[in-house]
Amino acid sequence: MKKAVLVLFVFCTAAMGQTVTPEMRTAANEAYQKQDWKTAATAYEGIVKVEEKNVGANYRLGVSYFNLNETAKAAKHLEVAMTISPNAVFALALARAEARGGQKEKVYAVFERSVPLGGIAAESLNDEKDFAAMKAEPKFAEYVKKLDTLANPCRNKPEFRQFDFWIGEWLPKNVQGVTVGTSSIQLILSNCIIFENWETPVSAGKSFNVFDVRDGKWHQTWVDNKGLMTHYVGGLVDGKMVLDSESVQNGVKTIGRMTYSKLDNGDVRQHGENSTDGGKTWTTTFDFIYVRVK
Repeated sequence: MKKAVLVLFVFCTAAMGQTVTPEMRTAANEAYQKQDWKTAATAYEGIVKVEEKNVGANYRLGVSYFNLNETAKAAKHLEVAMTISPNAVFALALARAEARGGQKEKVYAVFERSVPLGGIAAESLNDEKDFAAMKAEPKFAEYVKKLDTLANPCRNKPEFRQFDFWIGEWLPKNVQGVTVGTSSIQLILSNCIIFENWETPVSAGKSFNVFDVRDGKWHQTWVDNKGLMTHYVGGLVDGKMVLDSESVQNGVKTIGRMTYSKLDNGDVRQHGENSTDGGKTWTTTFDFIYVRVK
């Protein structure tokens, strides 16, 4: 009660002077963090009266009203925030407020406005109870697919899955059948990056592998504990991932090539070669079979 009186006193003082004091902001933010939605709504309402285009205050005021189930007021202030600073976070909050208020067409309008903003992840839409009444509609399903494709391009474009056959836990063996180390290949960063972790008794290295939509090629950046870095570029050739690098070794321009082949039993062959004559002839530098750890 004392805190609410203090907040109201500060607001009255601010209203007369048409300024927002640090105490007002602190009181509002503290109430918001504590999820004291009624106090937060009163506090941010006072700030917005003075600073009508304060994006953060309008957003938090909208969220506070939303949690008080005052959906019309919530939508009003979330719309202000969305108009001033369009982004997917504000869009999702606004769509939820409109859905809870039964404004179905306004929800779809917000979804459409989200398209140029990078979309919204499918789980944020499918798992949200506020959209429960709309989930069976084909239009809702279409927007879920459309917005998720934008928000998670690496999960929705087949090109990003071309190198997935290398993902796993492996024991690489040389041509003599001797295990030379371990390799853990992981899919990270929203399924965008294939992350290699290579370990042997004498060396270690890591690589990031990604399909770059700008040039339509696969890129691998390799770094190791010897202080070396190599960048490879390539793509699928007859079902095999072929990546090339260029360097100068002992004054000679050298092409390094790695070819990854998925074998019939699920293992993967990694064949390394070098060429010093522009690709006319090649010399094997290593030849490993990645045996999957059971």
